[in-house]
Amino acid sequence: MYNRLLLALIAGIAFTMIFQFPAMGDLKIPQFMLLRPEGLVQYSHDGQTWSSISSNKFLYQSDHIQTKENSSCQLLDQVNRTIQVMSENTTIIINKNGIVKKKGHISSKGSVNHLLSDMNKKFLKALRYTVVRRSISTAPSFELKTARKITVSSNYPDLVWQHLGPEYSYRLFIDTHKFDISVDKNESTVRFPVPKLKSGKHKYYVNVLKDGTPLYEPSKKRKLYYLSEQEQAELLNQKNAIEQIDPENGFLLGNFLEENGLIVAAMDYYQKFFEKNPEENQMRPFLIKIYNDLRLNHLKKVEINRYNAIQ
Repeated sequence: MYNRLLLALIAGIAFTMIFQFPAMGDLKIPQFMLLRPEGLVQYSHDGQTWSSISSNKFLYQSDHIQTKENSSCQLLDQVNRTIQVMSENTTIIINKNGIVKKKGHISSKGSVNHLLSDMNKKFLKALRYTVVRRSISTAPSFELKTARKITVSSNYPDLVWQHLGPEYSYRLFIDTHKFDISVDKNESTVRFPVPKLKSGKHKYYVNVLKDGTPLYEPSKKRKLYYLSEQEQAELLNQKNAIEQIDPENGFLLGNFLEENGLIVAAMDYYQKFFEKNPEENQMRPFLIKIYNDLRLNHLKKVEINRYNAIQ
């Protein structure tokens, strides 16, 4: 009986991997990110039907981009992390080797290699979290999951976790510090600003209480890193440089903060981006991954369903 159940489970996992997640060769990987569209900037998949662009957008092989009079945009090379500027009345097509200019003018703006890591690797990793997985759960019937590893600072102090219900409150432990936290019954997410700590590594965990009585305590402590003021100053200098590249949309800022472990701040920027640009579904896996890392499964499920419904 046990062997039959094991074989059935393995078959189910194999089915999910084959049919619910595309083979690596079939995945479309973005080659460029379009930034700072100004005026009338348009893209097309076939060079015939054009749509306007007003925000950041991933560009894939065979995509066409054109700028009209008094219009421009920038193109971030996902692999080499260089930026090129498309001037007005310019048309290009993306092929496997990069940009092919059909008309107009393109100029180099330089490298941002010191600011951004390989976004394509992150894109492929993020896609893993867009699959709806149905498996036999071995988790306890009642538990609270929190981020395994997180960085905070005086400017970005927040921890978040899922609110399990109106009857529950929480007790946060950071090393020997203890914080009792009540939550509005209408909230689905707990958000708590961590008071200033000694810079460096800490351990944290969250207990669940009901009527003041501890109900749940996790078996493992989680890792928290508190930035020193010098570390934060260096981070803010780099953040300012990112803002010069992408001053309005905030997607690159979310990506940058995520790379530096400030995943709650990254979540905030990604959320604002998708509030303004809900149609940019191709970039949604980045937000889904953040929700996964923060263990905000109630928000993650909503975004997975939204992502797959638009595919």
